Amino acid sequence: MSFLTTAEKTTLREQIQQAESGTTGEIVTVIADQSDGYRFIPLLWAALISLSIPGLFFLYQYLATAGWHYPGDSSRGLARVYHVQVLVFLGLASVFQWAPIRLWLIPKAIKLQRAQRHAREQFFVQNLHLTQNNTGVLIFVSVAEHYVEIIVDDAVATAVDNAVWQSTIDDFIQHVRQGNIATGFEEAIDHCKNVLCEHFPAPHGRPDELPNHLIEIRHSDAGNR
Repeated sequence: MSFLTTAEKTTLREQIQQAESGTTGEIVTVIADQSDGYRFIPLLWAALISLSIPGLFFLYQYLATAGWHYPGDSSRGLARVYHVQVLVFLGLASVFQWAPIRLWLIPKAIKLQRAQRHAREQFFVQNLHLTQNNTGVLIFVSVAEHYVEIIVDDAVATAVDNAVWQSTIDDFIQHVRQGNIATGFEEAIDHCKNVLCEHFPAPHGRPDELPNHLIEIRHSDAGNR
C-alpha cells in the first residue's frame, strides 16, 4: 500500500526540483508506515494479564468460601489455573498483534521516542549530513504515530530558528490525521523553499546532490523492536 498515488509522487518530485532550483539547500522527503514493529510491549501486556489470573482466582475463592479453604472441586480448579494462564497468554498475544490494537497499547511517550529515533536515523541514512554546504533538510513522516518532523543540517540550524518550522509541522500533523498526506508534503516543501531561498539563495542553480523522489519505508525495514 502506498500513501500517495503515482501522480501525487510525480507532482511531489517536480515540486522538490523546482524548490531546489533557486537554493543551495537539499530537500529530502521520507514517509514510514510506522517507526517500529512494537512487538515487545503487546506481549508484555498479555503476560501481565495472564499472571493476574491466580490472584483473581484466589480472590474468588476467598469471597465464595468465606476464607482460604479449597475442598474438592476448588482444589482441582486451582490445579487448572496454570492451563488457563497459558491459554489466556496465547490468546491475548495473538489478538494484541492486530495492528490497531497493538498501536493502541503502546504508550504515547514510547511512540514519540521511536518516531524521533527513526527520523534521526533517516537523516543519516539518506546522507543529508553530507551535502556540500551543510544545507540538507529532511521532511519525515511516520503515519501510525501521526508524527512529523523537519530536521535540518548545521548551516540551516545556525541561520534559521527552529521555531520557524513548528507551524508547518503542526499543520502537517493535522493533514496526516485527516489522510491528506500529499497536501501536507506540498505545503511543507513550499515553506522549505521560501526559507531556503531566503537564507541560501542560488540564483544560477547548483548540482542536485540527493534524490528528489519520495522515499517510502515499511516498518519491517525499521526492525521489529
